Amino acid sequence: MSKSFKIVVPTDFSAGSLAVIDWVKQIATEHQAEVHCITAVHQPMIYMPMMAGAATASIPTTDQLNQLSQESLNIFIEKHMSDLGTTPVAKVVVGRPANEIVDYAAEIDADMIIIATRGHSQIAHALLGSTTEAVVRGATCPVLTIRSDE
Repeated sequence: MSKSFKIVVPTDFSAGSLAVIDWVKQIATEHQAEVHCITAVHQPMIYMPMMAGAATASIPTTDQLNQLSQESLNIFIEKHMSDLGTTPVAKVVVGRPANEIVDYAAEIDADMIIIATRGHSQIAHALLGSTTEAVVRGATCPVLTIRSDE
């Protein structure tokens, strides 16, 4: 029995991340692939106010962020991938996005990651960093990058 072809599709729910949808559908259909949509949640950081008596804002817990992200991911799948023929796996991970995407792809033995890239200039890239670049460098499977217009 052959193993199923698995595609990991990271999203941050931005308009730019939608650039991959047509490619995901085409490749998933051609390979009868199992699609895994993934989003990463950063753990909330709590900074102590420098001034005594300063008001502090309510910071959501990791569980709250996880639940909200899971709901958003389910809506994303329903809105953009309902015509795939199979329901994609929806996975929320906690941590630095690039690391979590690479780790998840390795964990499920993915055959491919399809991820959007914004195509920043070199100066912006140096200042902002690139999740996509880190995924390309760290992944053990092929990574298809799709440039978005965002």
